[in-house]
Amino acid sequence: MWGTGRGCSGMPTHLFSAAELLPPPMRDALTGLERRHALRAPTGLSFVFADQLALLNPAAWDELTAHKTFLLSRRYLDALERAKVPHLSHRYVLAFDGSRPVLAMALQILDVGVDRLRPGTTRGFIEGLDTAQLEERVRQRVLVCGNLLSGGLDGVAFAEGLEPTLGWRAVAEALYRVRRAEKLNGHTNLVVVKDLTGGQVDASRALEGMSYRAMAGGPTMVLGLDPTWRTHDDYLAGMTSKHRSDVKRRIVGPLTEAGVRVTRLTVEQVRHFKHRMQALHLEVQDHASVRPITVGPDYWPAMAWLDDVCVVHGVLRGDELLGFLLVQVMGDEVHAAQIGFSREAAKELPLYLRLLHTAVEEGIARRARRVVLGRTALEPKARMGAKPVDTFLWVRHRVPVVNSLARGLVDLVRHEPAPHIDPFKRIASPASDVTAPAASRPS
Repeated sequence: MWGTGRGCSGMPTHLFSAAELLPPPMRDALTGLERRHALRAPTGLSFVFADQLALLNPAAWDELTAHKTFLLSRRYLDALERAKVPHLSHRYVLAFDGSRPVLAMALQILDVGVDRLRPGTTRGFIEGLDTAQLEERVRQRVLVCGNLLSGGLDGVAFAEGLEPTLGWRAVAEALYRVRRAEKLNGHTNLVVVKDLTGGQVDASRALEGMSYRAMAGGPTMVLGLDPTWRTHDDYLAGMTSKHRSDVKRRIVGPLTEAGVRVTRLTVEQVRHFKHRMQALHLEVQDHASVRPITVGPDYWPAMAWLDDVCVVHGVLRGDELLGFLLVQVMGDEVHAAQIGFSREAAKELPLYLRLLHTAVEEGIARRARRVVLGRTALEPKARMGAKPVDTFLWVRHRVPVVNSLARGLVDLVRHEPAPHIDPFKRIASPASDVTAPAASRPS
């Protein structure tokens, strides 16, 4: 109900709502009720839900995703389904305005618990608590709009011209409907929309009015590529002599001297090495502060099967695989997706940094505009010329008071500021004008 105050001219001088007349506690309660009502208010769109992508209308899905990130393509999602990642299940949504498809969503449901956190990061958090009791209380079924194995806003595709507020209300409605349906499999407590950049957070503010909270996801390091570069040597030639010699002396040289070769692995080699690759990947994951998802051995050949867009670079000493990097090519971008390497061999050889440089080599060979190197090891990536792009999440818990706890759990991952390093000769380096990765840009 709305009322107006009038001045001597008879014109309205103040517009107020009935809520403004209430004391603050009651006003806050009313605001909470309004948010809950907004979450449940239908958009008027029609929705189709599926547990397998093949059950949805392929033409409608392709119409919405054809010019978006490859990670929303039926080809990629089918390969990901076949990989059968442990503790991970998939849900898909199409929304229609009449007969016109206006929204496609790729969702994931993950069972997570304390076992997904490295003990050192939770020592203060769990001190004095019974571990079994904590495991029971903290274990969550998380509904994720997007792909936990990649970075960027890779779970949503809007039709051209769809009004943003309506689009994001439709996203919230779809997530609400999926969460309610999942009660048959157990409560889905936490809902996450990942990974947005600054402009996307503004466009998706409709979620804020529906009890979602924006949280920092940390910077993603992105290297802009000079279009004149044709080889990795051209990239190195663009650096100052200090940084160029550092790469050759500390990264390239030691592997050459040790007789170690870096090569692209064929699909057959990936099938042969899949258990070795899994072991090397786990060696890296075991040192991560948070491990929300762990793939299985079948993930690697499933990705390698997409050999035109998913490339596996390996470091070999004779017939022994010492490390690898899965690189995904998406339009004008190359993403360093997953990595694995021998911790023992890395005591003598710079395997991690050499593998990162294979992503640069792939990006230059593909004539890409940028290479997305990920969120860890910020300083060495900055030394390669990468710049940070901040990302954000929208998070909501089914119990409102636990939203604060959700913030605390997300904040267990400390986001250190990225150092400012420009290794290139010219003042305006190719990475100095880095924009959000394509998978993070509005779709």
